[in-house]
Amino acid sequence: MRLLTTIILCLILLHSHAQDTLPNFQVINSKGRIFVAYYNPYGSARQVNIERSHDSTRNFTTINALTDPRTGTITFTDVAAPNDHMFYRIFIQLQGASYSFTPAKTPEILATPPPAVIQAEAAVSAPKRKPEWEPSTHIYTDDYGNVRVDFPLITGKKYVVRFFDDQQNFLFELPDVKERPLTIDKSNFLHAGWFNFVLYEDGVITERNKFLLSRDN
Repeated sequence: MRLLTTIILCLILLHSHAQDTLPNFQVINSKGRIFVAYYNPYGSARQVNIERSHDSTRNFTTINALTDPRTGTITFTDVAAPNDHMFYRIFIQLQGASYSFTPAKTPEILATPPPAVIQAEAAVSAPKRKPEWEPSTHIYTDDYGNVRVDFPLITGKKYVVRFFDDQQNFLFELPDVKERPLTIDKSNFLHAGWFNFVLYEDGVITERNKFLLSRDN
């Protein structure tokens, strides 16, 4: 009976530590792959971003952005991690202007990773899996290789779009979008490649994404 009780207690402890709840999160090094996993309890969350840096306090870059994220377990695979000792933190924005950053963490190696990490690892190893990037339906390149800006405009709202290069260096912005659709000539971006953008509605981020600009179009 005592042995059975001990086993049950161990199972309860394992389950309770299976997945950290925000603002706590886990960064796992599993067989050389880096996974960031957390449980999002905030039904009112507007934005949850995973950020990465070589430093523990500065120069963080967003590597995963979720607008209006669902509650539940989230697992992100950092397939582009430069090494296995980078620093990771999470940006959390709730309704309104309230936001916070978690403390930074480096990957740890666990004898038994959480179930969410095991599932994510299997997905990475599978021959077919969901793409790491999904094109935006609001800002994208058209058939001529120019950038098209087209999203619903609500009267009384202010919309700002900021553009960055693939290293998150600021390029330029559309300070007050009032017409749709808009077409931005590709010559404004100077070169081909990936570019990032952030869409704001009344100062609140509603989308972060990127697009691929090709000079061949």
